[in-house]
Amino acid sequence: MHFMEIFKLLMHPDVISLSIVLEMSGTVTFICRGAVNIIIGKLKELNPPEGRALQQAALQRNPAGHPTEFVGLPTKQGLPLEEKLARYGVMYKPAVGNFPLVDAFFFMESPRRTLVGLQMTTANARHIQTSTVRLFKERMADYFNGWEELSRDLSWEIIYVQHADSTPISDWQKCNDSANLTEAENREIAAFWEEKVHQYQVSITAEM
Repeated sequence: MHFMEIFKLLMHPDVISLSIVLEMSGTVTFICRGAVNIIIGKLKELNPPEGRALQQAALQRNPAGHPTEFVGLPTKQGLPLEEKLARYGVMYKPAVGNFPLVDAFFFMESPRRTLVGLQMTTANARHIQTSTVRLFKERMADYFNGWEELSRDLSWEIIYVQHADSTPISDWQKCNDSANLTEAENREIAAFWEEKVHQYQVSITAEM
């Protein structure tokens, strides 16, 4: 069975729960060029904080840069990646269910070096904390050599991937302070989130 036929089967809520549908099918959608062509027409940027201009998503400017293969990320206690170098065109899918911030991610080289994180959600809002962002950065440093240098000029995009039957996220998702961090740490991470991260929303359907 072709993977797009499997994808369409998964998209029926009477077959499997929506949360599992999104986890299983959301990443598949970004692997298929035909689906990517549809996604870029449906992507909606969430209005960033006042003073920031809207920015077309990297995928919209370079659809051919979408990922074409999967690589599973091991747990921190598990075996390391064979090559601890960040690769373009690869969908990285963490092996753990409680991976911080995103459910999967990939890197794009053009039109700008970009980290694209995917969050599969059925909710109409996501509660993000500064401690989650810091933990994500720590995990990236564990997985990839030279992460500090790589991330220095890296653009960040978060795409909230939702089922068509879910209430779409329509507002910018803030990064809230964490009681586990100092005031200075909270301020630094919150400023990064507001100044550097672009957020988008897309609803996926069986027709994709």
